[in-house]
Amino acid sequence: MKKEVKNNLKKKANTSDKKAAPKQVENDLGAYGLEPPKLYRKEQRLSDTDKPERKKQPSKKNAPKTIQQQRIEQNKKRKIKQRIRKIVLYAALVIGIAAVIIVLSLTVLFKIQTVKIQGNKIYSTQQISAVLPIQKDKNLFLADTSSAEEKLEENLPYIYEADIKRKLPSTIVVNIKETPKVYAIKDQNNTYTLLDDNFKVLEVNAHKTPENAIQIKKAALKSAQAGKQAEFTNKKIKKNLEELIEVKNSLKLDKITEIYSVDINNNYMVYDGRITIKLGTTDNLESKIYSALAAIEKLDEQNPQAQGELTVGSGKQIYFTEK
Repeated sequence: MKKEVKNNLKKKANTSDKKAAPKQVENDLGAYGLEPPKLYRKEQRLSDTDKPERKKQPSKKNAPKTIQQQRIEQNKKRKIKQRIRKIVLYAALVIGIAAVIIVLSLTVLFKIQTVKIQGNKIYSTQQISAVLPIQKDKNLFLADTSSAEEKLEENLPYIYEADIKRKLPSTIVVNIKETPKVYAIKDQNNTYTLLDDNFKVLEVNAHKTPENAIQIKKAALKSAQAGKQAEFTNKKIKKNLEELIEVKNSLKLDKITEIYSVDINNNYMVYDGRITIKLGTTDNLESKIYSALAAIEKLDEQNPQAQGELTVGSGKQIYFTEK
């Protein structure tokens, strides 16, 4: 009996030591400022079901608004509505005023009282006024200036460009630019068809050409009507002539008296009526003409009356054959 009692006392002592061990470990670790292992943390030993539930805090959004907050929001909404009403009212007022001004401008105000024509020499002011579709006492802003310009340029072919402007309160200004240079093609009946540099027909069956007109040789026209674009029988020839004229205008060659094109490889300009410049193709026309002019300058130093043909190749070689 005594042995059994002693054994039972030993077992109880061992179990009580095991239960006290975790607390002793926690106390020892806490003294050194260390956290006990998770095995010994009390909250880890509790299951999820044993943890106390946290009370949900009511959100601020769902919180009931105070009377003061409600009044502030109502005041804000009222101010926004008042601003919108003012904006709509001002917009309607502006639109109304603009509508009244437009109606007055198109009916009562800005009637044409003066038509001023300037820059004309070939045609008289009376001739231009007779063709001009813009009349006095009509509204200044309703005048169709674009169609009026086209009508002048077509019905009075020597008008190279008509520019019509409105001048407040009641004036129309018509600026006339007349044809700067006339080109002439000799017809089979020994009369001439006169053109501008855009090939608009200026005159048909003219018995003589204007002074300093440039002759277009070796070209035939399919149709020609004054005020309309001329139609060439050979469209490739026309294209070559257009390129020759474009370069002549850009370089301001005032001493060119004739131009002509035989085919794509044979294009010509005549300088001062005495030196024919053979240019070949229309490739690199500007550089070819610069080379030709430099050569002509040297020729004129030796003989100002020199006549002949100056051939300008694709390279820098130039040949002059004196007539």
